[in-house]
Amino acid sequence: MIHIAKGKFSQPRGGAQAPELQRQVPSHKSPYAPASTAAKVSKSRSASRAKTRKVLLISLSSVAVVLLIAVIIGVWYFLGWPADDGLILNNVTVAGINLGGMTKEQAEEALRRATDQTYTHQDMVVELPDTNMSFSPAETGAQLDVEAVIQAAYDYGRKGTYEEREQAKESALSQVHHIALLPYLTLNTDLIRGRLEEYGANFNSEFTDSSAVMEGDAPVLDSSAEGFNPEAPCQTLVLYLGTPGRKLDVEKVYNDVLDAYSFNKFLVTTELEEPETLPAPIDLQALYNQYHRDSADAVMDDETYEVSREVYGYTFDLENAKLLLEYAKYGDTLRIDMEYILPEARYEELAGMLFRDVLGEFQTEHTKDENRNNNLKLACQAINGMILKPGEVFDFNVVVGKRTAEAGYKAADAYSSGKTVKTLGGGVCQVSSTIYYCCLLADLEIVDRSPHSYVSSYMPMGTDATVSWNGPEFRFKNSTNYPIRIETEVADGYVKAKLIGTDEKDYYIKIESEVITTRNPTTVYEEIDVDDNPEGYKDGQVISTAYKGYTVQTYKCKYDKQTDELIVREEDQLSKYKHRDKVIAKLVKKPEPTEPPATSAPEAPPADTGSAE
Repeated sequence: MIHIAKGKFSQPRGGAQAPELQRQVPSHKSPYAPASTAAKVSKSRSASRAKTRKVLLISLSSVAVVLLIAVIIGVWYFLGWPADDGLILNNVTVAGINLGGMTKEQAEEALRRATDQTYTHQDMVVELPDTNMSFSPAETGAQLDVEAVIQAAYDYGRKGTYEEREQAKESALSQVHHIALLPYLTLNTDLIRGRLEEYGANFNSEFTDSSAVMEGDAPVLDSSAEGFNPEAPCQTLVLYLGTPGRKLDVEKVYNDVLDAYSFNKFLVTTELEEPETLPAPIDLQALYNQYHRDSADAVMDDETYEVSREVYGYTFDLENAKLLLEYAKYGDTLRIDMEYILPEARYEELAGMLFRDVLGEFQTEHTKDENRNNNLKLACQAINGMILKPGEVFDFNVVVGKRTAEAGYKAADAYSSGKTVKTLGGGVCQVSSTIYYCCLLADLEIVDRSPHSYVSSYMPMGTDATVSWNGPEFRFKNSTNYPIRIETEVADGYVKAKLIGTDEKDYYIKIESEVITTRNPTTVYEEIDVDDNPEGYKDGQVISTAYKGYTVQTYKCKYDKQTDELIVREEDQLSKYKHRDKVIAKLVKKPEPTEPPATSAPEAPPADTGSAE
């Protein structure tokens, strides 16, 4: 009897065949196996074979389906899917180059030609609102991975889902597809962003308008006003230059720069988000007109000769302020110092300059003739205290007036027609001559001067000045820069004259006289009819004394005030004096005229041009 043990098996994963049953052959037949057991064994083996056939059938069916599908796909692929031509799709551009229809090798060559002299050689220039900014390859480390870019271009339409690939192919027929370079570019973006942000921080500003204020207290400028202090500090004009309202979108500029790099472009232009609002310009001329004050000199009143107080001016340097403003920037603060304008003539100086110096002083001794001395006093009183303005002319006859009895003048000796006669106002020539000598010492301009007919006893020769109403004139001009006061008086037996003004000369004057020629007189006798002698001359009486005649040259000798050295000796006036013969009366008895006297009055003798009072 044969014993068959039950065998073990399992369905392997993936539909693998069941392992073959292992048979165990018993070493001896059992005499005790019943008939029912054999039947059971036979039935079990039949069921196992049926199950095994079923599993095998299912596995074979699955493999057949897979193989059928594979065959169908393979047939469809080879019959319906086009072959890959190895070219980049149409209208695929890189850095502005259309690589469509090129092989990878051709595309790489074209891209290298376009970029070999750009990224590693060319600066990126960003045109900003008020300057240009450059990024050099050395700074940015720009380096393009050309091979990676070409691979990206080649992969377009070859990667992705079926729908994505189909859409790419369809789009490539009519539309341009750009491959950006930035993902394949080595670039120091932190440096680029940092510099742009730094610029933006300085450029962007909130709008503030310009303004001008005056710091400090305004000084008192009128020297006659309370609180005047010429040492007081001046004010400061402060100019605040406004800031423009402007904003640059730095993030946009940064992205524009990256875009430019991405498309192999190296120039970026920028625009402000909104139009720039500028502050109003500073109007320096208007400020100058507002704060400028002219100075006013101290002035002497022409009538009273009182001196007014000066007024200081006040201003700032307009031209320098314009220069500062020209180079200033928005947001700057300029400080411009105000300053005084000093008047040219100040009260202390002008008042101190007036009548401070004796320009010329002289005195002449007068006689004891009371009538003559009376005339001298009247002339001095008319002149004394007179002030002569700069450029004004002193006219003796105009100032003293006509010498009349109504004016208080008396008859005194004077020269007339070569004789000494009694004349109203006689002797006033001594006053004019004394003043004339002062004028010589003061070096004033002489307008009119005439010497006497004969040498005067009270004056050095060549320094007299005769005057007569309707006759010789004496006039001089104040040729200094300041007024002159004339002081005249008769005192202590002298006629005294003084010119007081402002002496700006660096020299003083001495007058010298030199006799050029001398003319001697003779003695003559004048016959006087004893029956016609109204003067009552006696025989042998001297009618006129003798005077010598002279031609005299005067000189102005100028001496240095510091060293007393002679600077120059200048010729001044040339004076000619007549000689006068000695006249003695000789009384005679004149015979009666044999012919009747002429019916017409005899012609008057010509007047002596040298006549004087």
